Amino acid sequence: MGTPLGYVMWVCYLLVQNVGWAIILFTFIVRVAMFPINLRQQKNTAISQLFMPRVREIQTKYKNNQQKQQEELAKLQKEGYNPTGGCLSIILTFIILGGVIDVVYRPMTHMERFDTDSINAIVTSAKKVDTVQTILANDPDRVAVLEFLKDETTLTYVESESTDENGKKIKTNNRNTVPEGFVIDKARKDITVTQEQLDEFAALFDTSNGDRLQKLYSNDSRLSNEVRTAIQQITLNYSDNTLYRELRALNTYGRNDANKALIIQNSGIESGVAERLEKLSENIFFAGINLGEQPRWAFDELIVIPVIAFVFSMAQMLIQQYLMNKQNPELAQQQNSMKFMFLMMPFISLFIVFSVPAGAGFYWSVSYLFGILQSVIMYKFWPSDKIRAEAKAKMDAQFADREQRATVVTVDAEGNTSEKTERLSKLTQKEIKELNKKKLEAARRADAEKYGEEYKELPDEDDDL
Repeated sequence: MGTPLGYVMWVCYLLVQNVGWAIILFTFIVRVAMFPINLRQQKNTAISQLFMPRVREIQTKYKNNQQKQQEELAKLQKEGYNPTGGCLSIILTFIILGGVIDVVYRPMTHMERFDTDSINAIVTSAKKVDTVQTILANDPDRVAVLEFLKDETTLTYVESESTDENGKKIKTNNRNTVPEGFVIDKARKDITVTQEQLDEFAALFDTSNGDRLQKLYSNDSRLSNEVRTAIQQITLNYSDNTLYRELRALNTYGRNDANKALIIQNSGIESGVAERLEKLSENIFFAGINLGEQPRWAFDELIVIPVIAFVFSMAQMLIQQYLMNKQNPELAQQQNSMKFMFLMMPFISLFIVFSVPAGAGFYWSVSYLFGILQSVIMYKFWPSDKIRAEAKAKMDAQFADREQRATVVTVDAEGNTSEKTERLSKLTQKEIKELNKKKLEAARRADAEKYGEEYKELPDEDDDL
């Protein structure tokens, strides 16, 4: 019934009893858990910078031989170069975001842990109330729906054409129109549905003789375009295969007290579930903002979430650029071409936040805020220049150690060869001369094969004595 992220969010919600505070606590836990990964990424980035001159040299030298280029780069990776070291953090970030979106979309499942039957009953009841409120928002539409329920026939009105006083042709028809200034979403909040009205339209939701609701919004031209569109959207939002159904039901439940009474009465849920549903409808608000609604391009309280997400995203990008310029000006100059992508991230964040419920956008904003704090902490205690200096000292020590070692090949009485790495200080002068002779022979043999010459072995120094 739940995901690992869902369980963590549920525990956070149990502790604070508010969706907004649960998201903040959850984000803090995630950031703390990911701190070692992000620190490792920063260290890997700093260390990889030491390999960049050699990487560019290999890419230039073998630009026409991709196989050889990959072989040489693979050798660098054995020494510590890791070009993909920063991918894990990015992948985890989007996996967690997807998990948070699922939790926010399904608060009944993840926050209050309702059973499936209770959720379905609440959603079904809320869909009926929501649809009736939409129909009642415009009286001509209400009459048209009642007429439709009597015979379920479609009345197609004939369109006529006339000419105004300026000689301009005007097309008119007698389809119902919405009154001037009428806005469905806002109007429904002020409409009270009674049980009698709900019963009056009950036939719309009776699927035993076909889906009347779908037939209504798809075929019946007696309805105004606005109401037909709204009913179609309601049908989609409450369907079993949509992610938005729980939030839509919760928002309809919290629209007014009449809705609450009707949904509880018609869903038949237990009193304990009804109490928790009421608590959830209150806890979905944070600082006066309904985290279950999706922000729109309108000047209302929800616009705060996208604005905060954009500001924090931009702040994080600018701070990261500043710290990079301060710690490694050379790398910053190399990544000038990436600045456009960095600056695009806040606008991508803005698009994401407008595409999901406010709760997911709120998590995105809080995550950026903690990201800023993380960048400052890493800069303070793990600066890149210090990491590079330590890595360079370690690499130099390893290189010096390799220079003092050599591989000695020995042959036993049966002709079997074995290799053993020894420090040069432990080898005798004769062994060192033999080792150098073999290296020279290997080089001369390679040159002879390259130029098609006959290879001649070097004379043994002992034979010349």
